[in-house]
Amino acid sequence: MRKALLVIDIQSKTIGSLYGKKKFLRRVNRMIDFFHEKNIPVIFIKQDGCGELSNNLNLLDNDVVVDKKEGNAFTSSQFNEVVNNLKLDSFVVTGLMSNACIQKTCKGALKQGYSVTLVEDAHDSIVKPLKTIWNKRLKKIGVNTLTSSMYITIQK
Repeated sequence: MRKALLVIDIQSKTIGSLYGKKKFLRRVNRMIDFFHEKNIPVIFIKQDGCGELSNNLNLLDNDVVVDKKEGNAFTSSQFNEVVNNLKLDSFVVTGLMSNACIQKTCKGALKQGYSVTLVEDAHDSIVKPLKTIWNKRLKKIGVNTLTSSMYITIQK
């Protein structure tokens, strides 16, 4: 399986009013660092109109950054081109917002036959209960869910 870590919409306008952003960013960066150590692609996805990627992300020069106009990253031709070029068939998902772009991209991946793992504690929303709600809903439709610690432990 050829996988990539997706870091969705962690941008200046999306993270600004997020409660608990330091812990959230620590977990996301832990995932980013793990993928970098394993030389597995990390794809940063930016929603048009939501500002620049947070400068608190552990972004490297060789990481891929793509833009999207809609919630589901699979509607972006630039994203699909990257997926095809890297011959990806599996995604590990982190980012913002649980109830919007996270769930839409997870569903978009499933619809196209990709394997999806959602990192339970490395996605979030302004409305806190939405993270837990979407973890449960997405798991019911076939998304694998694991905490960041569990994922890293299993993959080592």
